[in-house]
Amino acid sequence: MSRATRAGSYRAVLLLPYAPRTFAPALAGRLAYGVFPLATLFTVQQATGSYATAGLALAAFGLASITLPAKARLADRFGQRATLPPLAALCATALTAATFVTDPAGLVALIAVAGLAAPPLGSAMRSNWRRLTEESGLKERAYAVDSVAEESLYLVGPLVAGLLVGLRPAGDALLCTAALLLAGTAGMASAPPARHREPAAGGRMFDLGPLGSPGLRRVLAVMLVSAAGFSVAFPGLVAAAQAAGRPAAAGLLEAALAVGSVLGGLLWARRAHRRGRSEHLALLTGLVAAGLAGAAAVATGLVALGVALALAGLAIGPLYVVAYLAADDFAPPGRHTEASTWINVAANAGGAAGTAVAGALVDTSGPGPAFLAGAALLAVTAVAIRAAGPVLDRN
Repeated sequence: MSRATRAGSYRAVLLLPYAPRTFAPALAGRLAYGVFPLATLFTVQQATGSYATAGLALAAFGLASITLPAKARLADRFGQRATLPPLAALCATALTAATFVTDPAGLVALIAVAGLAAPPLGSAMRSNWRRLTEESGLKERAYAVDSVAEESLYLVGPLVAGLLVGLRPAGDALLCTAALLLAGTAGMASAPPARHREPAAGGRMFDLGPLGSPGLRRVLAVMLVSAAGFSVAFPGLVAAAQAAGRPAAAGLLEAALAVGSVLGGLLWARRAHRRGRSEHLALLTGLVAAGLAGAAAVATGLVALGVALALAGLAIGPLYVVAYLAADDFAPPGRHTEASTWINVAANAGGAAGTAVAGALVDTSGPGPAFLAGAALLAVTAVAIRAAGPVLDRN
């Protein structure tokens, strides 16, 4: 039987040599991704008068994110310093150009180019954390700090975008996005940890890389299905708020889920866990399932629903931390940035599929059955992981 022991303070992570010098600009660059959606939506809509075009532009950026593993592979192979700033410069140039264009096709094309060039800052920073915490025993805690910060940026980003759009022309918010991305990437890439280049990152450019690891493929499958399960929360909470006659409450319900995730990430890494990744993934998916089951039971009461979603969120943050750690375990030498990026790709794909199915369920049956379907999928996943034993702990 495993037990957990205290693993020190978060202050120890931030006091590591070069940690603030690397992490602070990385946060600025990643804040750009939190500001981007609303900034783009308003910029394109005001330029074209069409919400459909704005939605198409955002979809084009999202579809372009499939190139993230390829860009991460370049960062592993040639180093962050040589790879990330040129990508950020191209992305920022496309975003800046979009503020001067009114042609719908041209705007969609520029936003797509920005998506193709968007640097993989999250996975790059996790690779830096791996180097910073080497032999310190603080990697899990560092990943938790990173995950919590990223979740917080996606709460702060829309607020910043909304403030800018309220005070200035929408294009200025997109210019702010470009500036944050450019400055943050340049700052992180100039820090000593980002200058490191893995000596084993060579080999063939076009091979399976981390996907050649059976262990990583199993972790990706878990994240794909898990993300599909908990993504039902988003259409469900919107429908619940509308059914209660308070559509604006949807933002508060989503914030409750995010706050739960942030708190869960902080609490999870407060202790050093001795169980294997398989046990952790089974436990955490089961806890999210329980939270969504609770949400299904109280879907007509917004306060109770917010509490249930916050409880579900407590396990979502740690789920990502464990997945990133597992990706590190299975990554071939010199491919850690790419392996981390595949976790995000799997989660995004699962989330997109889950949201689509949940939307159909909400239309036909309401939010309660949608929450229940997500809970059932996650519960089955947890049982399957547990039944498989330590298969996720080895290749």
